[in-house]
Amino acid sequence: MKKKIIITVITVLILCFAASAFAGCTENPAPGPAASTAAPGKETKAADTVAETEPEVPDTYYIPGHKFNDEPFVILCPGVNDNEWECKDFFAETDDEDAVISAVFQRQKLIEDTYGVKIEMITDASRSTIGNLVKKDVLGGDPEYDLVMQVMSNAYTLAQSKYLANLENIPYLDLSSDAWDQSYLSQTSIGGQNYFATGEITTMDNDATWVMMFNKKLATDYDLDIYKLVNDNEWTFDKLYEITKDMYSDENNNSKTDEKDIYGISTTIDFTQGLFYAADGRIIKKDNTDLPYLDFGNERNSKIIDAAIKIYYAANKITFDCHDYPSAAPNGAVHLTAQQMFEENRALFYSEVMQCAIRLRDMDTNYGIIPMPKFDKDQKYYTTHSVAGVTLCAMITKGIEAKNDRFERAGMIMQALAVEGKNILTPAYYEKSLIAKGTRDYESKDMLPIIFAHRTCDIGYMPEDSQVTSLFTAMRNMIKQGKNTVANTKAAQVNKVNKGLNKLIDSFQSAAE
Repeated sequence: MKKKIIITVITVLILCFAASAFAGCTENPAPGPAASTAAPGKETKAADTVAETEPEVPDTYYIPGHKFNDEPFVILCPGVNDNEWECKDFFAETDDEDAVISAVFQRQKLIEDTYGVKIEMITDASRSTIGNLVKKDVLGGDPEYDLVMQVMSNAYTLAQSKYLANLENIPYLDLSSDAWDQSYLSQTSIGGQNYFATGEITTMDNDATWVMMFNKKLATDYDLDIYKLVNDNEWTFDKLYEITKDMYSDENNNSKTDEKDIYGISTTIDFTQGLFYAADGRIIKKDNTDLPYLDFGNERNSKIIDAAIKIYYAANKITFDCHDYPSAAPNGAVHLTAQQMFEENRALFYSEVMQCAIRLRDMDTNYGIIPMPKFDKDQKYYTTHSVAGVTLCAMITKGIEAKNDRFERAGMIMQALAVEGKNILTPAYYEKSLIAKGTRDYESKDMLPIIFAHRTCDIGYMPEDSQVTSLFTAMRNMIKQGKNTVANTKAAQVNKVNKGLNKLIDSFQSAAE
């Protein structure tokens, strides 16, 4: 990993003259990440000297002594065919009243002016087609895509197929920067190899993060201070069960459970893994050489599954899983049944990804966003996971690696996008989209750093390879069916996962050679 060069900044960087301000920093630039940046409109503290050991320096990225003649910088990412999961983080035609679109436009123009490039996005691709597009692009010998944004699950497939460059070898890319999610990097690597990364470069890793929402009206009716439970370390599986265990009511008096009744929790089938990872469960761990190994059949995982069954299993009438009632789905969208129940004050809690929290803008009753509960008070952090099938990661292909000039430029701009994502895009995501249009209260804002700080990236869940993820599927089925069979995990299942893991390890090691 490349070491940062620490320099000081005396100039106040303001967005409207960002290009000229950066130009003053480009005389005789040193190689590697060098020029410090600050959020447009914010001052950086002037100083004559900074000791090399002083840690408080801004994130950095390299600013070249020349520009790239308005050359296109092409980004491949999920487009319009992915509907609500279309990536809109990198290009906007014009500025906009929407704060996030405006931030995208500001970052885009800042990068374009600084580097002399024109950012272009491929908008007709999708999560299901990007893999083949990358393969074709790399094997064709004349690469079109300077940066690829693809979901985490498929990223492993691309890395195994040797289509991706090792991020550790990319010039000017500083993975030690906190503009990159260090938790993801440490958990998704294999044998010290990182072929993809996420963080402030995109908002879609946040969108894909699993959370809980609570109905403020119902919380008041039940005399509950949910935020205090979180802050006082009282927000646990036991507390969630205690609050919700007696909430069920057969509202339409038809003597059967359905979407018209009142529940403690409304959600989807993915609440199964939401609970497992909230308890800091793991299917795959890593040894001290950064190699993954299977660790599913342990006592703690078994206890987690027992506790999850207690909360989730349908017979307990605590959790409404909309996938149990597909015929009730409005317009065929099953997940909307759970959302509708929450909006109509028929569930105290609604558990889904962060993007679903933002979609609740038309809800009449105020709601808050909180982390998933801890397994117990002894758990160190509130943890969660982000859905691998929609969590976007940044990667650079082997095709670009073979083009020295474009390879260096790709590293420069990838780092700049991440740093200015931290400065410009993420604040807009937090403050405007969530606070003004979404959660409607600043207490939820205080919850967001807690939610995003400790996300689990279990290799037993993330890859597309069904061999590696077969015990993840088994875990979900146990919670769904209300039957804990961890102690009876069959040798054939273990062998299947180990076979997949060995293949994954071998492919990463081979790609590094």
